[in-house]
Amino acid sequence: MSITAAMLPALLGRPVAYQAVFTRLPGVTVQGAIFLSQALFLTNTPTAATRDGWFWKEQQGDHDSWESETGMSAKQQVTARKQLGQIGVLEEVRKGVPAKTWYRVNTEALAQQLALALTPEAEEKTPEAPAAAQTLPTGESENAQPENQDSPEGSAQNLPNGVFLQRLQQRVTPLSLSALEPSVFERAAQQADDGEPAADPVTDRKTAMTLDWEPEPETYQVACLQRGLAPDANVFDALMDFREHFVAQAHRTMTHAEWTRRFAKWIHENTKRQQAQQNQPATTGGNAHANRRDRTPKRRLTAQEARAAAEGRAPDSGTGQTLDGECRAHGGGW
Repeated sequence: MSITAAMLPALLGRPVAYQAVFTRLPGVTVQGAIFLSQALFLTNTPTAATRDGWFWKEQQGDHDSWESETGMSAKQQVTARKQLGQIGVLEEVRKGVPAKTWYRVNTEALAQQLALALTPEAEEKTPEAPAAAQTLPTGESENAQPENQDSPEGSAQNLPNGVFLQRLQQRVTPLSLSALEPSVFERAAQQADDGEPAADPVTDRKTAMTLDWEPEPETYQVACLQRGLAPDANVFDALMDFREHFVAQAHRTMTHAEWTRRFAKWIHENTKRQQAQQNQPATTGGNAHANRRDRTPKRRLTAQEARAAAEGRAPDSGTGQTLDGECRAHGGGW
C-alpha cells in the first residue's frame, strides 16, 4: 500500500519542539536537550499548571510515553534524566498506587543555568575546533559556506551575545506576548495534556457510540499501518460487533478520531486471538482417549502373584473349591 502526502500529518504525529540552546547547559547532550524540551512543554500544560507543574508519563508504550514522543530508548532516557537532575533543572518523585514517576522542570534553576552558560566568560572557555579538523562532505571545499550564513542575521550560533540572549528570552520566558511566534508556554496553553491541539468544541467533541457510526478513512488507514493491518480488508462483521459492544456503554465517549483508533485496536486484538486459536493443535476425542491409555500405569501384582514369582512358579489359576449344598432357611446356614 502507498502512503500519500495527505496521510503524512496523521502518520508522523505531533513533532517535539526541540530547544537546541539546552545543549549549552553543563553536561547536557543532545538527548538531554530533547528530553528537557519535551519536559518543559509538559510542565506548562493546563493540567500540569494546576498541579504546580507536575506531570507523569510512562517510559515505553505506543502512545503517550517518552519513547513514542521522543524516540529515546529506556537507557537513553535514564542518561538524560541523570544529566538534568545533576544540574537541578529536572525534579522527579515516585508516588501513587500503583507507583508512577512524576516529573517537573524547575524553571528557576533552568533560567539560572542558562544565564551562566550564556555569559561571555562561559563562551570564551569553550574551545573552538580548528578548521582543518572539520570533516567536509564529499565534493565540498574549505571555502564552502553554510546555507544559514546567507541570511543577513546569520545563524543563532553566529549571533552576537546580546542579540542571542534577546532571542533566547523570547523562547524560554512567558514575556514574549508581542513576538510574532508564540513561545513554548503559549503553545502549551493552546494544546491538551497529550500535546495534541486543544479540542474544538464543535468538530472534536466527544460522543458516545452509535449503531450507524463509520470510521474516519484517513485516520483508520494510518492506524492500520501502525498496527500492521491491511486497511482494505473486509471488516464489516467486526464493525457490527464493535458498534453493538460500545453502544451498550453509553457512558463511554470519545472523539471521532479516538473511536477510529480504538476500532483499529479492536481488529488487531481480534486478529491476534484468531491466530492463537489456529496455532493450537487440534485433538479429537479418539486421540485424547488413546493418549490417556498410554499414560495408564501398569497394574500392580497381588500378594499371591508376588509369592509365585519369588518361588519361580506360575500363580494358581483356581479361585477355590465350590461345594454342593442347599440353603436352609431355619438354620441360616448350609
